[in-house]
Amino acid sequence: MNDNNAPEPQLDGVERAKAVVRTMLSTEGCAWHQVQTHESLTKYLVEEAYETVDAIERGSAQHVAEELGDVLYQVLFHASLAERDGEGYSFDAIAGALADKLIARHPHVFGDAGYMTEAELNAEWEHLKEAAEGAERGSRHPLEGVPAGMASLARAAKVVERLRRAELLEAPAEPVRDEREIGDAMMRLVHEANEQGIDVDRAMRAATKRFADERLPDAAS
Repeated sequence: MNDNNAPEPQLDGVERAKAVVRTMLSTEGCAWHQVQTHESLTKYLVEEAYETVDAIERGSAQHVAEELGDVLYQVLFHASLAERDGEGYSFDAIAGALADKLIARHPHVFGDAGYMTEAELNAEWEHLKEAAEGAERGSRHPLEGVPAGMASLARAAKVVERLRRAELLEAPAEPVRDEREIGDAMMRLVHEANEQGIDVDRAMRAATKRFADERLPDAAS
């Protein structure tokens, strides 16, 4: 390290970032960092993810790179907390487990399953995850792993996607509309709800539950 405790600049980028975060969490580091917990950091993880989406939609490569760095910082922060507090995992363990999972879930790339088209992958994705976990085909609940804390509209979209993959949902009978038409229609509904004093977020959560329950009586939605 340099005299000012900064990691040597010639270190590999990831190793340098890891060293920086570890230093900030050390007893001689940053007081704010030292008192943070996994729970206290969750809001920042969500914020950084949204800021990254915003940068992508604005089309600025420089801002995308910067925001991705902030997301990586959150991952390093959680990993460094776990290392410091003896929780049994580190950044390297996280990365290694990720590599193992990706390899297991992509037998068409790393195994002998053969090439699969995007359409085939979309149709088989849940079964590929089951196979990677050693589970019986079809044993995975269609809504397993859909976070209850997701933003209501994003969760609704995820539930629809899972039901469609499970062949429990037919295509809508209405004419297909483009993104702008859909967005405008949703804004009109939001405006209408606002005028009537209806909580749009709560209404969306309730509608998502009804939608899933009608197709999955035992749905944990």
